[in-house]
Amino acid sequence: MHLSKLTFSFALTVLIACAHTPPAAAVEVELTERQVMLSGPVTDSAVSKIVKDILQFDAQSADPIWLLMDSPGGSVEAGLVLIDVMKSIRSPIYCIVISKAFSMGAIITVFAKKRLIFPHATMMFHEASYGAIGEDPSIRSRIEFSTRYLDGLHVEIAKSIGMPLDKYRKRIRDAWWVMADEAVKEGVIEAVVTKVSYREQPEEQVEVKRTRTHKSRLMIRPTDEPAPKAD
Repeated sequence: MHLSKLTFSFALTVLIACAHTPPAAAVEVELTERQVMLSGPVTDSAVSKIVKDILQFDAQSADPIWLLMDSPGGSVEAGLVLIDVMKSIRSPIYCIVISKAFSMGAIITVFAKKRLIFPHATMMFHEASYGAIGEDPSIRSRIEFSTRYLDGLHVEIAKSIGMPLDKYRKRIRDAWWVMADEAVKEGVIEAVVTKVSYREQPEEQVEVKRTRTHKSRLMIRPTDEPAPKAD
């Protein structure tokens, strides 16, 4: 009887302690107007708009640019365009998974300079999947090329998250689903966002100096004295 009470008391204490223990990697972030959002599928049009905004922000300064991610995935080609732009600019890209980052959305997230996630957001990685009808050699050739191309991309992903390649490939074979805390433990994400604030950046004021030119007239008063003669 006493042992049961002791066990129940210990279990209750552990439960309460765990409920009040903050995540091991929790952060507060301060967003600015330098932010873009990928909400929906990764398409050419969506990426085109994001790239345009990113380049405009990068032209203004080298401050971080926030990418808010909520995507089920989509076009590999469009996603790689965004990744290449993220790598080529001077401004670091900080990504927050606000709801979901599946497939190409997860891959884009991995290539951000800083990777964060909301507590109830999820991520999913998987092997590339293709569909083809018929025996057209060009279709098979394209599938083989795409598979070889993405194999190199998976090597970069595994290296980025610090996971052995063979372990990573096993994880994604049947789709690898992770919740926020799991993503942090596996090294996919750096921390869980527990608080968000917003700060407006002051606009740069340029002082314009105007110079006024005053024209003066030389007034010569006539005199009766004759002008001196040169020798």
